[in-house]
Amino acid sequence: MISQNNKPRIFVSLMILLIAVWALWPSIELQFFPPDNNAEIEALKKESIKLGLDLQGGASFLLEVEIPTLVENLAVSVKPKADSLLAAIISDAKKGDSQETFISRFVQAATTNEIQLRRHFEGLGSTNAEIESGLNAAANDAINQVLEILQNRVDEFGVSEPTIQKQGSHRIIVELAGVTDTDRAEALLERTALLEFIYLKDGSSTQNIISKIDALAELDTVEADTDSSLLKIADETLLETEAISINNFTSLLIPTPSGDMGVPLSNRSRVNNILEQEDVKQIIQKDYGRFVWSSDPLKSSEEQEETYILYYLDADPNNPELTGQVVEDAVADIYNGQPIVRLGMNSEGAKTWSVITSRVGDRVAIVLDNKVHMAPSIRSKITDGRTQVEGLDDMEEAKDIAIVLRAGKLPAPIRKVYGHEVGPALGQDSVDKGTTSILVGLVIVLLFMLIYYKFSGLIADIALIWNILLVLAVLAMLDATLTLPGIAGLILTVGMSVDANVIIFERIREEMRKGKTVRAAIDSGYTRALTTIIDANVTTLLVALILWQFGTGPIKGFAVVLFAGIAISMFTAIFFTRTIFNIITSRKQLKTLSI
Repeated sequence: MISQNNKPRIFVSLMILLIAVWALWPSIELQFFPPDNNAEIEALKKESIKLGLDLQGGASFLLEVEIPTLVENLAVSVKPKADSLLAAIISDAKKGDSQETFISRFVQAATTNEIQLRRHFEGLGSTNAEIESGLNAAANDAINQVLEILQNRVDEFGVSEPTIQKQGSHRIIVELAGVTDTDRAEALLERTALLEFIYLKDGSSTQNIISKIDALAELDTVEADTDSSLLKIADETLLETEAISINNFTSLLIPTPSGDMGVPLSNRSRVNNILEQEDVKQIIQKDYGRFVWSSDPLKSSEEQEETYILYYLDADPNNPELTGQVVEDAVADIYNGQPIVRLGMNSEGAKTWSVITSRVGDRVAIVLDNKVHMAPSIRSKITDGRTQVEGLDDMEEAKDIAIVLRAGKLPAPIRKVYGHEVGPALGQDSVDKGTTSILVGLVIVLLFMLIYYKFSGLIADIALIWNILLVLAVLAMLDATLTLPGIAGLILTVGMSVDANVIIFERIREEMRKGKTVRAAIDSGYTRALTTIIDANVTTLLVALILWQFGTGPIKGFAVVLFAGIAISMFTAIFFTRTIFNIITSRKQLKTLSI
């Protein structure tokens, strides 16, 4: 019969065992009994132990925040002439090798040209030196904001335990374990997510600006040695001829069924070249206009050339301004069989949206990252701050746009310094070698304990196996990620988990040599060993906890497994093995103990 004192211990041990098996079952099923359905496999992966980038592969990126663009965004226009000089200084400062020194190069150039930066950067200081300090602080804040936004985006993307951390002052490392679609991940990270709602210019204003642009290209033929800036408009292949034919702007456009300006793909580069001319940019700026391309080409048959729409937007500063900062909610959905993103705005955004949509009959372009996704006509005033974005390629794009809109707009663009895919072959090799090392270490420890401590060693071996089972179960329940350093921590746990048992068994041997009975020796051995076990393990637990809290990447993976392994080894040594000894000694009066 089992004594009443042992029943609670047995109940607790069995409950913990059942919970551990329940937590590990998805991992067991995925490893040994994988289902045929891909959806079921993906569901099991979410519940099973997650593997890190070094074990299952994935994507790794090094990103850099565009500090020059951040400085341009912070600049406040004062005088056109001064702004032109400021733009020239920024352009020259960009030519430096390192973005980390861009701000100092920019301020130095401004000081050399006797430009008072306080007129362009309000609230950052009164002298150029103070402005430099303010710009550096703004850049540091921008980096931290980018880190937070990227973290939010990746979390919603569904990557478990990503690594996102600063490298230097302006670069960020992003490691995404298990990601196979690296192009989609890269687009999600780099998307600025600048959402704008802008009126379209009416037909007469659009035709007027086209006529003005045409007037700048009245000459049909230009000699090859002419210094005219119009030479920049022509394709480089035409420069080989003695005379260059310059088409006017209108000839590059074609009508579309919606009445908008269409541009065949073959003409798009020429149109961009024309719009980049300084004299053309000036007349557009004076008209408070802005040309923006459609996000996707018009649907056409395979024989027809792709055609993009060129929208002429009303950039009048007196118009109500509405950006994605007012978006409170963004959800990917299906409408009439097409993917869309439904938007909900805050009270301020709803009020501005109500003003914008009061101009019934006008058209509003929904612009995301300087591309028009749709430009519908206003049918009625909208007061609840609700709208939707259409014109998306597929549901994946809709989901990604919804993610970046919810996470927020980046304070400055980021560019990829490098990015590569980590192949699963390397990860599988690491898993195989790690598994082998664990098994070899486990077998050696099990044999040593069995040979040296005999039957008591068998009890310690059971506790050791139970310990590993519980560590893996904790990883599964915490949704933690097992990395290569984590496997190292698991190997270390195998060795350390028997340490407490060795201390206890040696104390029991000492008590038995003193002539005590088996039951008394066991009680005294556990009592004497308890202080030593706690003292030896708590200090290591504290170190593991610090590494877990402040470490990143591999260090954190190691700390998680080490912390769980040590804590569980104390439980199995003090509670579980004692329960087995209590059961053995309660059934009959033992004269000797195999130890």
